[in-house]
Amino acid sequence: MLGDVAAEQWGLVTTAQARALGVPAQAMARLTERGSLERMTHGVYRVAGAPAEPLDSLRVAWLTLDPARRASQRVRDTRPEVVSHRSAANLHGLGDLESDMHEFITSTRKQTRRDDIRLHRSHLAPDDWTVVDGLPVTTVARTVADLAASRVDGGHLAKVVRDALAVKQVSDDRLSASLAPHAHAYGAPKGEGEALLVRFLQESGVSVPLGRAVALSGTLTTAAVQTLASSPEMVRMRETMAELARTIGSTATTPELTRSIHQANAAIRQHLGTKDLGAMARVVDQTNAAIREGLSAKDLAAMARVAEEARKLFDTPEGRRLLERQRQDRP
Repeated sequence: MLGDVAAEQWGLVTTAQARALGVPAQAMARLTERGSLERMTHGVYRVAGAPAEPLDSLRVAWLTLDPARRASQRVRDTRPEVVSHRSAANLHGLGDLESDMHEFITSTRKQTRRDDIRLHRSHLAPDDWTVVDGLPVTTVARTVADLAASRVDGGHLAKVVRDALAVKQVSDDRLSASLAPHAHAYGAPKGEGEALLVRFLQESGVSVPLGRAVALSGTLTTAAVQTLASSPEMVRMRETMAELARTIGSTATTPELTRSIHQANAAIRQHLGTKDLGAMARVVDQTNAAIREGLSAKDLAAMARVAEEARKLFDTPEGRRLLERQRQDRP
């Protein structure tokens, strides 16, 4: 009987669960003396033969919060005790936070005698938590929000954000929303979660493409402009444009190349005027890549082909609308 319960919760069983099956505490003690059980903490045992796993300490801590009910019952609750904060980050594999505490969010007031458990009372919406390795845990986005609210240092939080975006594929919008209420506490303009996200990514060693940085920044705030102006991508863009100017000055240009350059400049100016930063950034990135490819070829035929590819960037419904708007706005 104990084996059946243990089989569905990582080889672990509690004294309260055993009592419900008619196995008293004295019998649990005898089974431990015989080597059939291994005591993990007060009231929680592991059956002999069950392998030790890295998550055992967290699982044991979670079982102690409601020891009478089975894990399978608890994860079906609408408001279970949920792994959170640093413990959630570690469970998701985010960053490199260290902690000697197991952290959980509870929806009701709850106490524990264990000094290695920290309880946070909070309301969790249904989409704020999920199940990982059989444990209820806050989602990646909610974990980022909780860590920011608890003022985890910026260096560690930046690594958590990096992994959330790169490894867990959480959307930019979700992460920005999680960071926005806490942006000012981390030195970003108040409410500017997008700008803080860009800064965290760059601080954690992620090379943020210019287009991505602009799209994340959302508006031409001072913080966004400073981020973009100092970015490696913008520096390379300036170098590329300078090299292009030298090349154009020393060689004959093709009509295709000239037309593409004028179209690129017009579209970029148009986007800056309307603050359609996401579209502007895509044009900058694509044009930059095309120009650099053409310059590296060092021949007019290749430059012409690059020019034709650049022209195709604007031969889309969005590009045609932008160019038409640009022509209409001319005096």
